[in-house]
Amino acid sequence: MMRTVLLCLTLCLLPLLAQAKPNAEQLILFFGKDDRVKTDPDSGLWQAVGQLETKSHLVCTATLVAEDVVVTAGHCFINRHGRFDPAITFTVGLAGKEYSEQSTIRDVQVDKTFLAGLEHRPDGTYIPKKIAGRDFAFVRLSEPLGRSRGVIPVFAGDSQALKQQLHSIGNTITNGGYPLDDLTHLLVHNNCLATGLLADGRLTHRCDTLEGNSGSPILARINGRMTLIGIQSSAPVASRRRKEDNMALSSPVFYQQLQQFIQQGKSKSSKK
Repeated sequence: MMRTVLLCLTLCLLPLLAQAKPNAEQLILFFGKDDRVKTDPDSGLWQAVGQLETKSHLVCTATLVAEDVVVTAGHCFINRHGRFDPAITFTVGLAGKEYSEQSTIRDVQVDKTFLAGLEHRPDGTYIPKKIAGRDFAFVRLSEPLGRSRGVIPVFAGDSQALKQQLHSIGNTITNGGYPLDDLTHLLVHNNCLATGLLADGRLTHRCDTLEGNSGSPILARINGRMTLIGIQSSAPVASRRRKEDNMALSSPVFYQQLQQFIQQGKSKSSKK
């Protein structure tokens, strides 16, 4: 997860293997209190949420939205040198040293506008604000894990429809992923708050997230069913917490491209 849209990627994706209690800075980022709950990754809809690992061993969270497709954040595939960093595995049911299933990766699609707009500087690669609303990616798995794990539906409406749906449920959302302070356990913040939907499609919220949560699902109960309405993208540095909420990308930004990616996979399979 990017800590701000201008924070260097070399810092935001640094993996940390040891579990630790939230430090003072993290508690500030958690709005003063850690509301995350360790959750069984083999329970309910969480079966469709897992961890992506790249070739250079950076990790993010991703969600099954089709039998062989997961959605996550685009910056997850940019390494410390600003180069494309392909994913190697997607793991579900991860709990400590054990996991339920794992797949290698066939294909990764990162938004072209996002890749073209990255700023490469001597001290690292940066995401300028003008492309922050394009921080999404789709990943095709070698194995159709969605057949056994299930998939989470993606909200198909436009931004106005999403605003109306959020208003009807009191802007209550849920987020879950594999954060840097415990990369091998699923931590979930239930019933957190969406606080706004910006013109570029970014959704502001107050769910407790850290690095490693990049790409994790923002979920809302739409028509009685938990639905993916966005993916986690960034958070401010602790010193700006009182001025800024966390940022996700809402599904209206990427829904059409996602459907095209899913259909492309089906077309290739039918030709074999």
